[in-house]
This record gives sequence, C-alpha cells and structure tokens, in this order.
Amino acid sequence: MTISEATPAAASPAPPTTPTTPSATADGGIDRLNPFDGLFLRAEHLGRIQDYARELALAVGAAGGPGVVEGYEVSVQDGTLRVGGGLAVSAEGRPLRSQRLVTLPLTGLTPGLDGFWWVEVAPDSRPYGDAPVQGSYCDDPCTGTGTTRRPYVSEGVRIQLVEGAERGLDNQLPASRRNFLASRIFGAERTEHSPWPYGTGRAHLPQSWTPPAASPGRPRTVRIAVLLRDPGRPDGWEVDMWTARRDRAAAPPQRYWQSRLGMRPWDAYTAQILQFQDQLAHVLGAAQPSAADLGPLLEQLALIGEEQFLRSHTKDQLGREVARLITGIGEGALIRPAQAGPGPYGLQELGIAELPPAGYLPFTPEPEPEPGQSTAPTGIRALLGPQVDLRYCSCAPADVAQAVQEAQHRDRIRLDEPVGVDILLPVDDGEAPVGDWVAFVRREQRHCYDPGCLPQSRMKS
Repeated sequence: MTISEATPAAASPAPPTTPTTPSATADGGIDRLNPFDGLFLRAEHLGRIQDYARELALAVGAAGGPGVVEGYEVSVQDGTLRVGGGLAVSAEGRPLRSQRLVTLPLTGLTPGLDGFWWVEVAPDSRPYGDAPVQGSYCDDPCTGTGTTRRPYVSEGVRIQLVEGAERGLDNQLPASRRNFLASRIFGAERTEHSPWPYGTGRAHLPQSWTPPAASPGRPRTVRIAVLLRDPGRPDGWEVDMWTARRDRAAAPPQRYWQSRLGMRPWDAYTAQILQFQDQLAHVLGAAQPSAADLGPLLEQLALIGEEQFLRSHTKDQLGREVARLITGIGEGALIRPAQAGPGPYGLQELGIAELPPAGYLPFTPEPEPEPGQSTAPTGIRALLGPQVDLRYCSCAPADVAQAVQEAQHRDRIRLDEPVGVDILLPVDDGEAPVGDWVAFVRREQRHCYDPGCLPQSRMKS
C-alpha cells in the first residue's frame, strides 16, 4: 500500500535565531510518522501511528493524576475475592478499565510476619482473532507459504495480590488490626514527600523549593483495597477498600506541593473519612442490639389464655381485650423498644482507636427539650471515651459541611489522648435535630494575641 494523496502541509519557516536569543531542543519520546507520496506502508509504519497516539494519551493521562474514576468494588464471598468492573488511571497515564466481575480464589493464601495484601489493578492484554498472512514484503508472494496471525489485541486489566507488611500488625487484637493498619498507612502517606512542618528540620524554613524531578518510571498499577486474614470471620478475610483506594482527584503537582507544605490532599482526606465510616458501619452492625422488651405483652397474652379467663368472658369481651392489646402495642405501652445505637461499647472496645480529623457518628434523638433548654446528643461520650474533650454545637447542615471541610489538614484523633473535639448537631430553623447523626471535627488549635502580650505559658510551650 502506498500513500498517493497524503500531502503534508508546507512547514512554516522557523523564526530566525540570533546570538541574543539562544534556544535548545530536547526529544520528548513522542514520535509520529512523517508520510510522503510513494511511501510503502508496512506494519512498522502502522505501529508507529499507534505508538504516537498511545504516547500522547499516556502523557495527558499522567498529567491528570492517578486514581480510581468509578467502580472497582471489592468484597470476599465464600473464600473468593470479588472485584467489580470499573475504571481507573495509573500513574503512567494508562486507563485501566474492566467491564465484568473478576473473581480470585484465596485458598491456600497465608500471610507472612505482620503481613497483609494489597489488591491492585494492573494492565493486561491478549491477542485474538485470526487473519491470513498474504506474504512478506521481501518474500515471493507466489510461493504459497502463507500462514495466519492474530490481528487484534484486547487491552484489559489483571487483578493481582501483592504482599505487604506493617510492623506490629500481628501484635494487635483481631478487632484492632484494621484500624491499626489504616492509621499506619495514612500516617506514612502524610509524610510521603517529606513535609518540612512535620520533619526534623521543622524549626527552619527550607532553603530549596525546587520542583519535583521528572519521574523516569511511574507505577503501572492502581491499588483498590487491602486484604487482611481474619479467622474470626465466617469467610476468614477482612477487606478494607479506603485504606488503599484513592479516587482520581488532583494532578500530581497539586498533590506534591500539598504534601510538601504539610497539607492533606483532598483524595487522601476523603479516603480517611470513608474508611472510618465504612468500618464504623461494620462494627456497629456486627454488635447485636438489645432485644425489645416483650414482658408486658406476654403477661397480657398469658392472662387472656388462661382457661378461667376464657370461661368468664363472652366473645364480645374477648374481642375488646384483643382490641386493647392492639392499641397498647401501637402506643408502645406493651412493647418497650430496643435501645438505639451500639449499646455500652466504645469505639476503642470495638477496635477503632484512631479517627480521621472529622467524620460522622450516630446518636439517639432526645425528646423535645423544654423552652430555653438545650439537649446534648446521647451516646457520644460512651463512643469516644473519657479522654476526649467534647464541646457540643448546634448548626445548620451547610455549616456542618463547612466545618468538616475546614478540618482537612488537621491531625487525626487518637482516643487515648486528651484532644479537643467539637460535636456538631445539625438542626433546622426551629432548632430541632434533622436526623439521627452528628458530625465530629477536631478543634482548631489557634491562639491569637497582641504583639508583646504573649502569655508566659505560651512562650514556654
């Protein structure tokens, strides 16, 4: 096949250069075909066209940053890892798309010392189809030595497990392993790019603000979960998506400089909140709620069922007794509801010793308070424990969202240390709670003073 009609446009003349305007060039590793009339198109030329489009796409993808775009839900069922379809972008810029459920048996998988597994999405491809080879360019086309090859390549993904280790993981109680691992991974992510406010040289401003160097090799995979061995579970495994998963949210320069300046990137912040909420929902769901108190109802049923009672009452009287029972059930007089919330357990007892800087908790709505009185949400102190310094605030739901966003760069909350935490109760215009949840945010530590009036205690600290 020859190109007979593809005539490249005339190149515009390059601007003249003079000694006063020096310039230099550098190859970008993105090469395209330069077609001309009479060029005999071969496989290598078509491959160069594909390579050019691919390298352009990878460069644009890498500039947008890595992460999961959608899907890739991970779970374990009957000893099999299940990963739903989804779309992610690797750090090298390649889209990783799966359009079906992938299953991976976990039989015989044994962790090493302090071990766990990263669940990763990796690029994969396979050729398919069948087409005859009509003859090579340098061979005699009439020799009849043709063969067949696969003319297409399907680009997909491979779900793989990569073993990791976190020192001290095996020393944790089974209920605490998930939160321990999440806290360690989040902590390492906070110091990934050596943020000077948290390093050994934080007492002095850095002398160099050089931008990050070009990375010669970027990861080709995207992490979507961690997998922990848990013999206490029916299936023997525990999956934590948000400890590993980061949704695609920011370009690499933004993430780098946020980390370098001691800030927390948005995708890392939301991952910490979602990891806590997911684990909280699990532990509270696993804690069996108190059964409803049926004692008063059973007493009434036993009375009606006695032989003497049945003989001494007419059918109309029995009907009125049954109607009274139904009314009592509807009014709650004969059935006392189970206690809402997690019961007497605290988060530390449930295996959660460290929280994100902000998040959400369930609470039991109180009856409407008397005029001029305010009611603090119940159960929060029991959840968070005695060490935390709690302050209760009521605010509009929009202000709750603002407060959670403002906590993005604050430290995580350790429940075994005295730390100030604000409990935000969302209320409507009439100061009535709008739901059965509250938000918590780590209180800002900002002390303002006039120059020359700094208290001695502040100076010493």
